[in-house]
Amino acid sequence: MNIAPIKIIKNSAPSLHKFDSTNIKFGSTFTDHMFSATYRDGEWTNLEVIPYGNIPMSPALSAIHYGQAVFEGMKAYRGDDNCIRIFRPNENANRINTSLERLCMPTIPPEIFLSGIEALVRTDAEWVPKEPNTSLYLRPFVFATDSSLGVRPSTTYRFLIIACPAGLYYPEPIKARIETQYVRSVPGGVGFAKAAGNYAAALLPTELANKDDYQQLLWTDSATHTRFEESGTMNVMFVIDKKIVTPRAGDTILKGITRDSVLSIAHTMGIEVEERDVTIEEIIAASENQTLEEVFGTGTAVTISNIKTIGYKNKEILLPTPSR
Repeated sequence: MNIAPIKIIKNSAPSLHKFDSTNIKFGSTFTDHMFSATYRDGEWTNLEVIPYGNIPMSPALSAIHYGQAVFEGMKAYRGDDNCIRIFRPNENANRINTSLERLCMPTIPPEIFLSGIEALVRTDAEWVPKEPNTSLYLRPFVFATDSSLGVRPSTTYRFLIIACPAGLYYPEPIKARIETQYVRSVPGGVGFAKAAGNYAAALLPTELANKDDYQQLLWTDSATHTRFEESGTMNVMFVIDKKIVTPRAGDTILKGITRDSVLSIAHTMGIEVEERDVTIEEIIAASENQTLEEVFGTGTAVTISNIKTIGYKNKEILLPTPSR
């Protein structure tokens, strides 16, 4: 597919000189530019990199009222050779289209998605930090833009990509509580999609866990609350007797790109991997007989983050700290 050249409009008031790369708070400082495209009359047009800033919107914006909004997340890294590399963007291009299809939104040609990512990273290349354990986090997102209260799919959409420097999301191993009241997703729902509403539904139970000193939740299945699904910001993996065991990705679990990378690397290293149902009972038993060696999460923002404690019914499972 041939796409129109991406127009570059430089920010006349760049703020890079104010950025302290030694003190990065995730998601709070944004680069000088963003990528933008609009969908109307069946095609994506107006491809351009523009100064980062607020966007006007109608109070009747259909995305606000009916939730047609999806996003992705990926990272660009600066190597020791000073070259910038983006981690598996093709997979994000595929996954955003899976999400868009589920929410009855127009898909984005991969050429537009990938060209937009590249154009933004090239424009804001100086924002990619050089320090260890840092990266440039990229957030592509699409939302409905019809100004209408009719309950129907929008006919117009906006595709934006913004970027922010990132350090370690969790600098230390975290505590996670098993959630057995609230649910993140249900069979036949949108749990496999990166829909904005999935995260809104998780905010209250996560806040309740935070008040009890847990940084995250371990979600369980909606029917029985006995099987693990994923964590709030990541897929979850258990190391039992030198084997990686993780819930199988399906219509209630996001198919993580970092998850896939870890499992692929494990296979090449000769580490046995099982993608299957993982029950709370199994993990408690493995902890008691000391075959539970490690629990960790995988995700774009968190990369690989160890879980040091699992809370369940007013009890805590203390996990070994793996040596690296």
